[in-house]
Order: sequence, then C-alpha cells, then structure tokens
Amino acid sequence: MNNQKILKTIQEENFIWIIYLVLIALCLYANGFEKKYYVKNDLYSKENYRKINILVFSIAVVIYYYFFIGSYKAVKNLKYFDSPQKKFLNEMNLLASTLILIAGSILLFIAIVDTNLDTEIAFT
Repeated sequence: MNNQKILKTIQEENFIWIIYLVLIALCLYANGFEKKYYVKNDLYSKENYRKINILVFSIAVVIYYYFFIGSYKAVKNLKYFDSPQKKFLNEMNLLASTLILIAGSILLFIAIVDTNLDTEIAFT
C-alpha cells in the first residue's frame, strides 16, 4: 500500500472514530429513555430507546461492513510472494472482521425484533 492510500485510510478511520463518539453519545441518550421506561413505565420512552438502538446498531453494521470490505480487499490483493506471516495476519483480520459483522448484524436483529426489551444488548 502506498503512502497516499495509507493516509487516505487513516483519514477515513479518523472519521469513523468521530462517528463512534456520536454513537456513544446516542447510547447514553438512549439509556436515559430506558431508565425512564423502567422507572415510570413510559411506553413513549421505551419506543424512543428502541429506535435509537436500531439507529446505533444500523450505523455500527455499516461501519463493520466497511472494515470487512477493507479486509476482504487486503486478502484478495495478496501476492504469491508475500510473506506467510502477512498472508496469515490478513486472513485472520478478514476472519475477525467477518465475525464482527455477523455479531453486529445479530445485535441489530435483536434491537429490531425485541419489542419487549427482554434482552439487554450492548454497543461494543
């Protein structure tokens, strides 16, 4: 990877870190609605909590997909003469990115389907 590509990737990752900060703020905001629901049995707060969680996990899945695609491209672009260590580490990175994408998709599914808040899900 040349320096320009690396610098572009770093810039994109910095933007993603900002998005993560916004997601954390949204999670804190959603927790306020969740607390209000459990303390006052406020159904409006329950629905707001669910909607914010769905938004958070939807954005997270998009981010996880971005990293999955990057990992996939890195493995696809491996050359025959690349070191065994480089090949192994890139393949492990793809595996990790795949599992994170699957986990995020499952958490998004739970956020959408769990209308009774039976499952405590955490943004990770």
